[in-house]
Amino acid sequence: MAKKREKKPNTWDPNYNKSNKKSKLESNENKNETNNNNNNNNNNNEIIGNGNNNNNNNNGNDAYITTAGDKKIDSKKFWNNIEPKSEVFEEYYKAMGIIDNEEEFKKMFELMGKPLPTTFRINTTIGKSLQSLVIDQLKELVSENSGYKDIEIDGELVELPSPFSWYPNEMAWKSSIPKKSFKKNPELSKFHHFLVHHNQQGNITRQEAVSMIPPLFLDVQSHYNILDMCAAPGSKTTQILEDLHMKHNLENEEIIKRSLKGDSSGSSTSNEKPSIYIPKGCIIANDVDTNRCYMLVTQTTRLGSPAIIVTNHEAQNFPLLYSKNSDSTESPIYMDRILCDVPCSGDGTTRKNPEVWRKWTHAGSIGLHQLQIKIATRGCQLLKVGGRMVYSTCSMNPVENEAVIAQIIQKSAGSIRLVDVSSQYPSLIRRPGLHSWTVIDKAGNFPTFESQPEDKKYKLSKTLWPPTPQEAIDMHLEYCMRVYPHLQDTGGFFIAVLEKVSDCPNQIGKKTGPLNQIDNNQTITEASTTTTTTTTTNNTTIATTTTTTTTDEKITETTESTETTIEKQPKKQIKNDRQPKLKERDKRQKFFEEPFTVPSEELKKELDVVSKFYGLIEFPMGNLLTRGKNSQKIYWASDSVLSIISNESNKSLKVINCALKLFQRHDGLGAMECAYRISQDSVLWIEPFLSKRIITMTHDDLVMIFKKNEPFFTDFNESISDQLKVMEPGCFVIKIGGALRETLSSGMVFSAWRGKVSMHLLVSKQEIESYKGIFHVIDDPVSPTNNNAIDSVKKDESKEVSEQIVQDQLKEQKDQN
Repeated sequence: MAKKREKKPNTWDPNYNKSNKKSKLESNENKNETNNNNNNNNNNNEIIGNGNNNNNNNNGNDAYITTAGDKKIDSKKFWNNIEPKSEVFEEYYKAMGIIDNEEEFKKMFELMGKPLPTTFRINTTIGKSLQSLVIDQLKELVSENSGYKDIEIDGELVELPSPFSWYPNEMAWKSSIPKKSFKKNPELSKFHHFLVHHNQQGNITRQEAVSMIPPLFLDVQSHYNILDMCAAPGSKTTQILEDLHMKHNLENEEIIKRSLKGDSSGSSTSNEKPSIYIPKGCIIANDVDTNRCYMLVTQTTRLGSPAIIVTNHEAQNFPLLYSKNSDSTESPIYMDRILCDVPCSGDGTTRKNPEVWRKWTHAGSIGLHQLQIKIATRGCQLLKVGGRMVYSTCSMNPVENEAVIAQIIQKSAGSIRLVDVSSQYPSLIRRPGLHSWTVIDKAGNFPTFESQPEDKKYKLSKTLWPPTPQEAIDMHLEYCMRVYPHLQDTGGFFIAVLEKVSDCPNQIGKKTGPLNQIDNNQTITEASTTTTTTTTTNNTTIATTTTTTTTDEKITETTESTETTIEKQPKKQIKNDRQPKLKERDKRQKFFEEPFTVPSEELKKELDVVSKFYGLIEFPMGNLLTRGKNSQKIYWASDSVLSIISNESNKSLKVINCALKLFQRHDGLGAMECAYRISQDSVLWIEPFLSKRIITMTHDDLVMIFKKNEPFFTDFNESISDQLKVMEPGCFVIKIGGALRETLSSGMVFSAWRGKVSMHLLVSKQEIESYKGIFHVIDDPVSPTNNNAIDSVKKDESKEVSEQIVQDQLKEQKDQN
């Protein structure tokens, strides 16, 4: 169990104490996080120096979500405290030559000093019913009668929400309304209400527009194994996870229709469920910072998917995983797709992180360059031949972008190539990658490596500079994509799509010679200026002070060959004061989580009772996991997740969380046939497998439950009341009947508890309040009941059952915090 983290002050505050560098897990609508980039390498402070923007770098564009309705900061006050202007910053990019036209360059920097518009995605895994409800309410907001059409804010007409032209199926939307506008004009409260409630419920994800771009180019399929190397805070991860499920639904549409034809209720449920089966593939969401991993858990839990693993590793040292074959041999698992959204200086995020204007320095991009190469190199090694890796940053600096791509291609010996994706998403405005650039630091502008003074050549790596003009042409660096803020009112971003056409030199997991020469070649130069301390794994020997975490993978080469490789490296003296920093880093990264395991034989007997109690038909009971010896929770895993977790050879994988919580055991509630309840997170997925303990209700019944909280059986119509009376005490499932969109809640499912004389939902109070907001439910005035005897029984059982459930929910929240 992870240690509980103490609360940290809001880093948006200009008076924030810079010494507080740990990340923070936000709740509900504000899944925001600071300290996003440099945690992947705890020695970056030493590399970058000068007290630069370590606290404000962003790994992707997810770290700060300055969207409308966010209660974390008064954006007006914030912009008054920080002037969005920096002559050093502006002159740097003028000299870099990223935009030749002076007027266009000026336009870009003017826009970089203004707040971002509101942007969000509609969740595609919530089921057709709820998805249709979100879209209908959104269209109502933008209708002619919405009342927003003539509103002016700061002298400009409000731009109503509209879908992005480049995002598929109109599932991503934007509005020019900044956050501070909601406080200025009460007529915008309806839009604010929409954003808050649906975001809390997980029906939408508030995400910056440019952050949505990299996952689109992964071209995800449902059977793929996908790795998100630097995933926190998780908006890109959830986007990929949604795509994984959506592709699965499309691929199995006919199967789903056939499997749901036998529905006796007569409702059109073929469009109600994402799928009665889960994708074969999975996504591994990794982050180096344990606290940020819990943010990932919070984000991904909102979706409720069995196809997720959250891990805690340095991206540059992520272990090679193995799967068991039918003949008991093992094979390495190479990833079909990898998102490599590396830590960066974040200078493209000025519109959501104005601190960049006053904290930006030359050293940020230079200091992160080698780490970015290491992470991208590791990604290439873990990628399957024929697989695709998307490299991205929220920086406009070619030192962090094209320079890294050029180095990867040079060292790959033809195994990695850039992919031309210019024909995909044609309405997305982007610029081609650069072929040339200069390197600038506080000492001056150096067009070439040779042009710098002799005393600096050992400080700045040659990889910072561009390749020769012919090499740049051969590499097709123009296939990289640059998204500038002024092109479509966004932040700045860089994306490159790479394909692996053959094994890398000395490919990890292959018994073809000495250890991973591509990694050793990369670190020879770095070792000569940093350290000769080594960490040996089964697939690579890393010679650097910043990446000494040992991954306990499967050893396929001998120690003797490793020693030979190390002896050939140039020797350099090591500063003795570095070892304590490694120990401190190891202390911060201490891992507390219990491993996930397959159920014991004793537990399997209990699960047989559970299966009979709920009447599970064709449910994959072999895909269940538990955690620890005394765990009260049962998890449902996809085939890929199960293959990874159940293999002892992957025991070095530091798993924070995985799969989908399916059942929760309740002890101390008296004698009952089954003590396991169905988690609300998984009820949508398990409902198609149930043949018992499921009751169809109407939308009016649901509204009544919301209002009364714990209605008596007699509060329902005779049919429902009779079903409740004959049912054994314990958990059951409520399904709202009716054709798609016949009512606001048609097709939705809820986990509920049948007590002695009453029932209630097994849904958190906050979630119920969100539903009431979405459905516009107004509570009735409280009226006393005359049936004191029944009320007394109901009160006693409510206290017993509800308190136990609330304790479980609080414990889960505490575990995540």
